[in-house]
Amino acid sequence: WAFTCQHSTFPTAGFNWVALSQTLKQAPACRPFSSSAYAEARPKFDWNKINHEKAQGWPEWLKAELRSDHAGETGAVWIYRGAKAAMEFRGSCSRMLHRFTGLDVGCPYRLRGEPAYDFVEEHCRTEAAHLELMERLVPSNERSRLIPLWKFSGFVLGALPTLAWRTPTWLYVTVEAVETFVDVHYKNHIIPLEELGTAPELLRLLRHCCEEEIHHRDDASRRSGLPAGYEQKPFLVRIWFTIVAKGSEIAVAFAKRV
Repeated sequence: WAFTCQHSTFPTAGFNWVALSQTLKQAPACRPFSSSAYAEARPKFDWNKINHEKAQGWPEWLKAELRSDHAGETGAVWIYRGAKAAMEFRGSCSRMLHRFTGLDVGCPYRLRGEPAYDFVEEHCRTEAAHLELMERLVPSNERSRLIPLWKFSGFVLGALPTLAWRTPTWLYVTVEAVETFVDVHYKNHIIPLEELGTAPELLRLLRHCCEEEIHHRDDASRRSGLPAGYEQKPFLVRIWFTIVAKGSEIAVAFAKRV
């Protein structure tokens, strides 16, 4: 995939919609993926090297990008917390209905251990590990002051599609849309760091996070059962992708500044 990053001494504030469009249109067929198996190969990072790189002076645009990364990983954890809460609510209602009336409405969240539960729990563990890395990278006094808003927004984004549709398909679609945006977002500061060549260990950490987000995107796409290519997806799904991408763009812009 080809990504372009418009920057001179720092990346531009605007999100790279050309890159996102190319990502959506050229999305390949998805391969099987196990988050738990992938997590076993999670690398260790040399924090002495990262701290030394930081002491040499990170540019202001990079600090803003990392602040948005921390906010984004916070929101990601809360997406899965919202989805899990919605699953447990629907599962409880389904079990109560079955207990008192004998009706089985076919709720996919009635029993723990269903595939959707595994999806949420595995992905949440990975996002929590990303958040731990970002908390080490970004001191508390340099983080976004809108963290409560990012938690709430993430919770709603995870809970809404889980509650609103009978099957987990739209939860998977939502995660695929978010991760498609995140892939481009990470690459829009990985590429300038590659060109600068002054922070190789930080670059290795960011590449690792980006690769795992891509795996999440592919996993969600495979589970949704919808065509992998953006142009092949149903019209309403493409609209939802655009809404999620635009919302993510706005959130990143605010997180960089506030």
